[in-house]
Amino acid sequence: MSDTSVSLGVILGFWALIGIILPIIVHFVMAKSPNRGIVQICLILTAVCCCIFWIVTFIAQLNPLIGPQLHTGLIRMILMEWYDEEPWPKNH
Repeated sequence: MSDTSVSLGVILGFWALIGIILPIIVHFVMAKSPNRGIVQICLILTAVCCCIFWIVTFIAQLNPLIGPQLHTGLIRMILMEWYDEEPWPKNH
């Protein structure tokens, strides 16, 4: 199982809990309240909207369209710091 499917499963499970289980609990806890339906709809809509927002953000980060724009000097410094080597000869 990949990290992607684990992440999707955990987050979708969390929002399913908010959108399915909590409205059922509210049905029994607020049995005689006139606002029971409103609270249930608010929980369901919150779960759906947050889940869609999270999925769109997650998918956008899987394959970004634009990567970071690094200057040659910064790339050279990163390679020297991380790998302790001169990546290519300097042009003077």
